Amino acid sequence: MADHFVQGAFAFACSTDEAALIEEAWQLAADLIADVTPAPVSKELLAAFPPVLEGDPLSGFRAIFDDTSFPDFGADLTVKNSIDDPMTCTVSIFSSTDFQPWSIAGLIHRCCNASLSRAPIGFDWSFTSTRARPDSFGGGWCAIFANRIEIETTREALAIALDGDISLNRRDIWANDPAHPVEDWKTEVANDDTRLGYLDWADARVEMLAVIEESPSAPARSA
Repeated sequence: MADHFVQGAFAFACSTDEAALIEEAWQLAADLIADVTPAPVSKELLAAFPPVLEGDPLSGFRAIFDDTSFPDFGADLTVKNSIDDPMTCTVSIFSSTDFQPWSIAGLIHRCCNASLSRAPIGFDWSFTSTRARPDSFGGGWCAIFANRIEIETTREALAIALDGDISLNRRDIWANDPAHPVEDWKTEVANDDTRLGYLDWADARVEMLAVIEESPSAPARSA
């Protein structure tokens, strides 16, 4: 038996208002995981995470997590005011066990518009194991811009190096796959037919269609 860890630690500067929004979102996630009634959500947070499901004001916030029913960043957060500039803070995010790069990237992208308009924010992370088993080590990097998120694992980079025709399907967590549109995912979430986040739902659909096509009883495609 082996234990696996996703580890990461980074810090970045942002405005005090942006840091306050990150802290509010972080506490909201903690309250939702603990199944306690969260404090009233600010209009700034609702504006940063507009609802994606009618009647669920927090659905836009939950959407940045792979598991919308378990909104966990898997990390710790500290915020320190700058000594030189009272309007600036240093935000540190770190974990040695269950660092969630996609959710953390989504949080920063939504909360730090002004800072990202001046310069992108980036971080990397590692995936390790207590036993030396194949495919049990790796990591990745993330670059957050004002208009997009670019994210890549070392496994994806290796696949690209080995086969240049393989495309990355997780570079932008806000992307909409035309073959599996966000609207279809929203409908399934509203009907309680899935608890997956959008990207995992799209990946599951791709895998399901691949299995169907490989089935001997599957109808042949017309040329």
